Amino acid sequence: MEIELTDEQRKENMMRARRRMMDLIASRDHSEKELRRKLRGKFDPADIDAAIEYGKDHGWVPSDDASKSKLADKMAAMLHRKGKGIRYINQYLGERGLPPVKSAGESELEKALELLETRYPGIETADEATRTKAGRFLVSRGYEMDIVRKIVFRK
Repeated sequence: MEIELTDEQRKENMMRARRRMMDLIASRDHSEKELRRKLRGKFDPADIDAAIEYGKDHGWVPSDDASKSKLADKMAAMLHRKGKGIRYINQYLGERGLPPVKSAGESELEKALELLETRYPGIETADEATRTKAGRFLVSRGYEMDIVRKIVFRK
């Protein structure tokens, strides 16, 4: 038995969905896919659609390819600062419905070297087991295998 909502109740539900969407965006930028996932289950799909359209109309939710790329670049920069590799970054962006970013090979190599020197100082003179462990660490951070081979195994 479904309860019929009044126009006033429908409007209140739509406003609650809109406020929740704005709260999420106030904490950090979100893609449309993220917002839908976070609002799903708590609000009616029509209310979610209305809230997201409101966000797009105000420029808070990326709606075109240029704004999606800008958000992807912004998130990629944040993940680069956290020492993540390009594979991790592109997977993260894909899960959020954003386009992948290109790898800057030289900066990726420098970032991996810096991370490795911090985590495993003296890796050049380390034994094979430590080198393998360091390689697994970099792979888990999303670095490409060719980069791992270059700096861990010097091949």
